[in-house]
Amino acid sequence: MSISIKQTVGLCALVLSVALATSGCKSTPKPKPVAWNVKITKTTPASIEVDLIGVTENEKQFYEGLTMDNYWPNSPVRRDADKLSQILKTKEPWVITRDDPHWAEWKKRGVTTLFVVANLPVPNGLWKVALPLDKKAWDATKYTLEIEIQNTLIRVNTPEKTRN
Repeated sequence: MSISIKQTVGLCALVLSVALATSGCKSTPKPKPVAWNVKITKTTPASIEVDLIGVTENEKQFYEGLTMDNYWPNSPVRRDADKLSQILKTKEPWVITRDDPHWAEWKKRGVTTLFVVANLPVPNGLWKVALPLDKKAWDATKYTLEIEIQNTLIRVNTPEKTRN
């Protein structure tokens, strides 16, 4: 059985078409980070300090691996973090607006994730949460991420968008 040049060219074109079509499906779109309004409210009378840390994709794994003891109270990691800090007042929200100058600095550095880190009174609580800054990540009203700090955890009240 011999294959003609015309059949070979056709087969090559088919293989190339399939390769190009499937390669487009496998790629993950690069996140497009945007500035968000961040509203953090403490619902406990305990004294709680919160840091917002802007991290790049390269830094994300490092911050995910941190333990509470590696970060609080005065570690070199915390000192060197690119962060905003606040000691929260009960039921008085801490609001960082989208036009806060820190967002411009984070954008220049290529920040893609915002870590919310809280010095909770309960040592084994959920003390850090990573928030993707992609413009399609959140089902947020007026670009506002609403976060609640409790004794044992950080609760993100803004729902994430479902991914198809």
